[in-house]
Amino acid sequence: MKFEIRNLKFEIAAIAILLLTGCENATLPEGGFAAKAVLSEEALHIGDVVTLTLTAHHAPGSTVQFPTIGKGKEVIVRGRSIDDSVPAEGVLQTEQIVQLTSLRTGNWLITTNPVVCTFADGSQKAQALPALILKVESTLTEKNATSLSDIKGPIQQLSPTLWVILLIIAIALIAGLITLLIIKRPKGLGSTSEPVIPPHIKARQALASLKEKPWIPEPFFVDLSLILRTYLEDRFELNAPESTTEELAGKLNHDARLTLKDQNILREFFVQTDLVKFARAGAEKDVMRTAFSTVESFVDQTWQQESLPQESTEN
Repeated sequence: MKFEIRNLKFEIAAIAILLLTGCENATLPEGGFAAKAVLSEEALHIGDVVTLTLTAHHAPGSTVQFPTIGKGKEVIVRGRSIDDSVPAEGVLQTEQIVQLTSLRTGNWLITTNPVVCTFADGSQKAQALPALILKVESTLTEKNATSLSDIKGPIQQLSPTLWVILLIIAIALIAGLITLLIIKRPKGLGSTSEPVIPPHIKARQALASLKEKPWIPEPFFVDLSLILRTYLEDRFELNAPESTTEELAGKLNHDARLTLKDQNILREFFVQTDLVKFARAGAEKDVMRTAFSTVESFVDQTWQQESLPQESTEN
């Protein structure tokens, strides 16, 4: 008894489904293929979205190709979905839903291409769709469109006072730029890159500072050598601080500004300095005083050699 009741319920449900879906959709059309297109709305405003539904009924084993939808800004595809279903035995339904919009006013033909069905044996059949026109209207009514002012209107209607204010602002900006350029301009075209403190003055200051320190051989000769090397770099443009004793001796031998006596004095001084720094050789106070005097005399003599010709020229 229960089994018969269940079968009765199933039959009632099946009849209800057939009534809702329609019996005509459950039969295969003549020729084994039929297609249709339905547009949810024919008229829309710019930017609104309408739905195009493409439906095809065909035999199982066959495939359907819908036409390409879309044409620049006239017809724009916002979304697309496709689904296959079997509404009845021996009938295959393919449905494609396309969301359309447009950004231009006018009447636009959605598509002119047919729907093509390819059967299992390779044969094809095409069916033309009805001419679907998308009517795109502006969101502005005729009254609103005529009431809008030209974008150039406000600029053409500037008051004389506003023009004066704009002119004052422009003059102030130009004056500020000119002032900025004057401030950044070098103070003098004839300025040189020479240091503010002359090389011999800088060397004498360093020697005076060293004289006040405790005279311990190794740090004493390191500082004294650096003072002399810095003076040679500033005074004679020799890369003395970063040169070895051998490299510096070669540079001194080819420098015509130094006499042979000066070259020998410098060579002996740097050799003695290396002995104390690297060989850990001891140095008496008298040796340290002699080395100090040697550097001091060399600075005074080379500075005087530079100054004497200038003094004689002026006399």
